[in-house]
Amino acid sequence: MKIFGLSIVKEIYMPIIIIFIAVLVEKVIKLIIKKAFDPNNKHHKFDSRKISTIRSLLCNIVKYIVWVIAILSILGVFGVNTAAIITGLGVVSFVIGLAFQDILKDVLVGVSILFENQFAVGDLVKIGDFEGTVISLGLKTTRLQAYTGEIKIISNRNITEVINYSMDKTLAVVDLAVSYESKIDKVEKILMVTAATIKEKIPSLVGDIELLGVQELSDSAVVFRMVGKCKPAKHYEVQRQMKKEFKNALDKNGIKIPYPQLEVHNEK
Repeated sequence: MKIFGLSIVKEIYMPIIIIFIAVLVEKVIKLIIKKAFDPNNKHHKFDSRKISTIRSLLCNIVKYIVWVIAILSILGVFGVNTAAIITGLGVVSFVIGLAFQDILKDVLVGVSILFENQFAVGDLVKIGDFEGTVISLGLKTTRLQAYTGEIKIISNRNITEVINYSMDKTLAVVDLAVSYESKIDKVEKILMVTAATIKEKIPSLVGDIELLGVQELSDSAVVFRMVGKCKPAKHYEVQRQMKKEFKNALDKNGIKIPYPQLEVHNEK
């Protein structure tokens, strides 16, 4: 049956079939990729971070390729000369390059990030003024999620400098302020004894906690600095635990931590 010269079976049902096949093919290929690049598989030569990133990137590539082919196939059903379109791409490649140069930059930077191992899915990084965990690295964008839940989507071409906290051991730094009335030698002894005893309580530590000494003589306090090496991206967690333990130790020994106070004078 034909309406206005078009075959209903071909012009209506074929696009539906093509879309169905495209969805099926995309899911099957992605399933194969996810099984082939399973970060939990210990037989891989690369670490789990890089495997997760490669898997994410390949899934993005598959999505684009499958749907470009599907769209060309649907156009072919309606009699559009797709061969001429593909051939014509070579003629207008310069124009397309200008129109989509930002997209091309995104793709090139994304590939560069992967092969230079700048960061991978699961890493804690800081890009610009935003700090978060990499949850996705695609052909065009990178997604970061802050510990408070916000997700920032960054075009790959805008990633110029990266601070990666997950590539090596990080340093937990804690500054402790005590009053000027406190004896420095006594405070140092308390801090050193506490540092030696709390290591087992903080499993993310990978070395001893060191007392660097007096860091600052501020307006109302003497500030001591403590540092400890910890597992990659665990420095914030370790700092919170260190502050808790040192605060308890100072309280037990009667060492005061100064805080702002307001004096009010009543004139008679």
